[in-house]
Amino acid sequence: MQFSYTTNGAVGGINRYGNNEVSVSADVLRVQIGDSSGNRNISGVGIYEMKLSGENMESARQMAELLCSPEDPKSDMTLPDLYIAECGGETRSSYVRNFSRPIGTQIFELMNTLKDAGVEGGRKVVKFDISLISIDHARDGFIVAVRFINGGDYPIKFKTPDRWDARIGKDSLGISDSKSGMSAKFGLDLAGQTLVDPAQFRDGEVNLAPHSDVVLKIKTSNVDKFSAGTYDLYAGAFMSMEVIGIPSSLLYVDFHSDYNNPTRITFDRDYPSTPKEREEWEARHRDDMSAWPVKPGDAFPEDGLYRAVRVGTGSRSLQVQPFKAGEIATTEDVRLLAGSASGEYINGRVQWVWEASPPLHPQWEPFKTIEGTEQFSNPDAVCPRSGRWLVRYATVDWKYRHDLTQIVTVQQGRPMPAIRGDLNHAEWEWVGA
Repeated sequence: MQFSYTTNGAVGGINRYGNNEVSVSADVLRVQIGDSSGNRNISGVGIYEMKLSGENMESARQMAELLCSPEDPKSDMTLPDLYIAECGGETRSSYVRNFSRPIGTQIFELMNTLKDAGVEGGRKVVKFDISLISIDHARDGFIVAVRFINGGDYPIKFKTPDRWDARIGKDSLGISDSKSGMSAKFGLDLAGQTLVDPAQFRDGEVNLAPHSDVVLKIKTSNVDKFSAGTYDLYAGAFMSMEVIGIPSSLLYVDFHSDYNNPTRITFDRDYPSTPKEREEWEARHRDDMSAWPVKPGDAFPEDGLYRAVRVGTGSRSLQVQPFKAGEIATTEDVRLLAGSASGEYINGRVQWVWEASPPLHPQWEPFKTIEGTEQFSNPDAVCPRSGRWLVRYATVDWKYRHDLTQIVTVQQGRPMPAIRGDLNHAEWEWVGA
């Protein structure tokens, strides 16, 4: 009896990345987990082996028999998983989707039975896990300690996370309070961030001996906005690795920490909560949101100061305007000063791009603006947020006119310049970073 069943993530299988495989040779079951991201009951990645007996042996025999069933050219199954089986002295290799739905369903259920048996009762030939140790505030960000654990019998080698490819869709080393990745209230990514002690790892490589672990400390400011409070957090990795001394396809793996044992961490303040933190967070968020403009008639996804972009020409407004999440972007023409500050206007249909946090107010002081979120400032006051500032004057009809000869760039914390002209009706307006 010999067969293998592979859930092939590369072609859209159940696992997103890498391969999970169940194979049987005579009376030995081998289970390889290269992707545990979609399974809440399995953590880490690895290879497990066990000798079949009893019900598990019977499940393997049934699966071997079903894999040798005739294929159905009219099958409506879409599962792209692969199989190889010895059938009557010949080797058959094909897709599970080529079986009829009843047979394919039975094969899939038996595969899961054997997979669970191997993970729960098999010897850990290869085992690689991750866990979060701590998150601490540091200057300009956080220091995060993550433990990588080799619980198997073979050495494991991988690059330190600062050497990982942090582009979207590439490597990831994430911390989150969500098991599914949805509706997270806390999240950060450590791929490509700064290693606290790079000298500890020669050539940026970790060589992890069997049955050992290593703690990596990484400094990051790549953190999503979150509120003060206590969180149960999990670690997850999508990374390259190499197992030394045994053939395997555990090369590009996707896995998470033990969902039954989260790391509980308490944060005593919101993030961002200082002008410096907010400035750094806004720069990252502005870049992330630039690919998602709000089109005419669409709802604004979140509160913010938004810049108008003329549909068709791409011309941008000089000013930014506040909108709340759920508000609908106008389908009418918009007339705003052009970003060139030449005195010309953009006039027409626009879409909106997120620029910065809107003015925020404490619940207990609704008429006070939280430091670092002000949109307007008096001359000679301390600059509340870094960026470009434009003078505006109040007119008799309760509107405003702008003085394009008075545009300055000021760093947060520095004094705002004096204003030329009618000081009784003038103030500085923030127009962008």
